Amino acid sequence: MVRIADIWHRIPGLKRPPPEFVGYDNLIAFITRQGLMQMEGDLIEVGAYMGGGTVKLARLAARHDKRVYVIDTFDPDMDTTVSKSTVPAAEVYRAFLKGRSMWEVYREATRRLPNIVTIIEDSRRVVLDEETRFVFAFVDGCHQKDCVKSDFRLIWPHLVSGGIIGFHDYRFDDWPEVTEAVDELMDEHKDDILDRHEIVGDYGISSILLTKR
Repeated sequence: MVRIADIWHRIPGLKRPPPEFVGYDNLIAFITRQGLMQMEGDLIEVGAYMGGGTVKLARLAARHDKRVYVIDTFDPDMDTTVSKSTVPAAEVYRAFLKGRSMWEVYREATRRLPNIVTIIEDSRRVVLDEETRFVFAFVDGCHQKDCVKSDFRLIWPHLVSGGIIGFHDYRFDDWPEVTEAVDELMDEHKDDILDRHEIVGDYGISSILLTKR
């Protein structure tokens, strides 16, 4: 197991961050409307890819004296998911990287944002410090069911009452295990979920956001 206290890696963003494929502007508008930045706690992102969305989250967080924790292996081959259309997830990641190192692109994008705490690790091996609290979490890492459920179980105990966890690729036909995992989690934790919202982002792909009771 890897504990955050042991591997904090602060990376001191580019004026022009790399592209992000989620629609973080919509997410940030939602976070603002929900008043999450007025609550006690930080933000966490599982699966940063090139850091385009991380930069946007970190700039928002910085205005409220909050940090953004990021968990990622920065190794495209770690996600062995194969889409319904038989395209490996790793192949998709590499196509947009165009031969560049995922870590180097992320590091360059986020280097001027000192409120980012980057954990270079498989999220299934991370253990959060007991006192860690989050007001917002966004999961867009490995697209296999066990990974999605593991990410939820990592974060949920540390999410404050009224805090929100989001999952990208919900209802996205190419990654059906994400939908299956989130639907099962919503059923298992229905008494702990106060509300849920769906936001359609870039490329028409939905994110589902669950508010903790």
